[in-house]
Amino acid sequence: MALELGTLLFNLVNFALVVLVVRWALRRWILPWLDARRAAEEARLQRAAELEAQAEELRREREEALAAANRRAREIVAQAEAEAQAILRQARAEARSQAQAVLAEAERAAARAQEEALASLRAAYAELVLQGAARVLAREVRPEDHVRLLEELAARVDARLLQ
Repeated sequence: MALELGTLLFNLVNFALVVLVVRWALRRWILPWLDARRAAEEARLQRAAELEAQAEELRREREEALAAANRRAREIVAQAEAEAQAILRQARAEARSQAQAVLAEAERAAARAQEEALASLRAAYAELVLQGAARVLAREVRPEDHVRLLEELAARVDARLLQ
């Protein structure tokens, strides 16, 4: 038993020495390394938080810029639509005035053509009346001749009117 007690004491002393060496190593190298590592991680986390805040700021600025661009685009579209409507109204007004001018000119031309046709018809009718009167005055008129001359005159007038 004495041997066993000596072994037990030897093992306890060895265990205490190992604990002291591990504790000394832990305090000397491992704890400073862990502290440095924790500080580095905290610095990274802080930098990540700063970058996240910057990213959030940039995202907000981008959204504001996008909203401003959308507003400006809507304004430009509205302005372009207004200008297009104004141009369309002006073009319609010009087209109406041109159409009215063309219509007025066509009406004047039609009136001139009608006057010329009436003048030509009157001249032809007067010529026929004069020819008829000359024939009647050139000879004695009998009722049969009178009827025949009037029929010829009417036929010539109708023929000229149809031309």
